[in-house]
Amino acid sequence: MKELLELVPADVPIAVFLDYDGTLVAIRERPELARLHPKRKALLAGLGRRTLVGLVSGRPLDELRRMVGAAGIAYVGNHGMEIRKGGKTWVHPTAAGLAQRVARTTSAIRAKLDDLPGVMVEDKGLTASIHFRLASPRHRGTIRAIVAEEVRRSRGALILTEGKMVFEVRPNIPWDKGRGILKLMSLARCPKSCFPVYIGDDRTDEDAFRALADHGLTIHVGLARRTRARFRLRGVEQVWRFLAALEKRLGVSSGRRPGPGSSRGG
Repeated sequence: MKELLELVPADVPIAVFLDYDGTLVAIRERPELARLHPKRKALLAGLGRRTLVGLVSGRPLDELRRMVGAAGIAYVGNHGMEIRKGGKTWVHPTAAGLAQRVARTTSAIRAKLDDLPGVMVEDKGLTASIHFRLASPRHRGTIRAIVAEEVRRSRGALILTEGKMVFEVRPNIPWDKGRGILKLMSLARCPKSCFPVYIGDDRTDEDAFRALADHGLTIHVGLARRTRARFRLRGVEQVWRFLAALEKRLGVSSGRRPGPGSSRGG
């Protein structure tokens, strides 16, 4: 922990980007149950008063804001396709134009999977998630085949990706969490000297690790595996210990001005 903190420079602005499920909260069988403790919301808000903090998730933007509810931080939903910062919302224009196509495909998938127990089809507006954590392992091949077939019917407009026990239907555009955080940094007018920290546990976080490969601190959460992240924390509790130590350090660092986009810095 101390070694990670020492890698965060004390003389330049920093930005902190955090995945939600599996990073700040344990993954739950039902996603709506993965909520933050009030004390942890307060820690995020405190960190957001000192520097730019962005929560980055595959969840839709409004749901992410509702689940977390911490003031003074930015929210990046739908794998970077929608961003809320300082009272303003940015939505990827091409993704917005494909929302109806996503809705039709999601409806078709839901109709075909309706009889399979343990499957939850989630329409997230710009994307869709097919959760199969509660489904029998013997049905997973069938679930994937059905989702893949409906995606093929979009004739290239949509793509299928995979996360932890979930299939994702997304617009076929060159956009991901990595591009989403770079967009947020642009919206927040982060200076070139800004040092980004990204913490995540999912396959989709690899895009962010890649985007920050040449600059910043990238941390994978979970068991050791092949990853583009440079460092690892074992689990959610270690993440919060790191964030608490970082917030304390930012509070006592002499001469450090508020980071880009912080609520204290405007």
